[in-house]
Amino acid sequence: MYLINIIVMIGNIYYLIGVLVVLSTVSSILKFGRLYSLKEWKEKYEKIVGKKPSKRDFRSKKEYSLSESANILGIFELIWIIGGFFTSSWYIFGIIILSSYVLNIILNPIKFTIIHKLTSFAFLLSRLCLYLYLIVNHFYLHQNTYSIFKSYIKW
Repeated sequence: MYLINIIVMIGNIYYLIGVLVVLSTVSSILKFGRLYSLKEWKEKYEKIVGKKPSKRDFRSKKEYSLSESANILGIFELIWIIGGFFTSSWYIFGIIILSSYVLNIILNPIKFTIIHKLTSFAFLLSRLCLYLYLIVNHFYLHQNTYSIFKSYIKW
């Protein structure tokens, strides 16, 4: 009984950390235009100069700060997703990682076009919805998502 309580508590802590990931994702959605143009600038800079931009290469301190915070929050989100593989919703985290990888491969040839921008934004919104569902399901709904998922995909 004591072990079950510890496992439930760890799950609650994990999904509370997920609330921070949701806030980070909302922040990325709100700053999407600036983050997208910054990413485009960094990639062009690397292509022309041949190295990653240093702190003094950025156009402003604010831009450097935005880049650094986006990188840190991205790493935090990735660690949270990897931790999700140890939950009962591991397949949803697998779908997120797999779809990110596949979209990256498919959209790489058309990088920094309107299609790439719209798809990136749509993927960001879909991740937000999945994160919110996972958190709400853990604390309130308690649905067996795997059974629901399996009923839609009939093997």
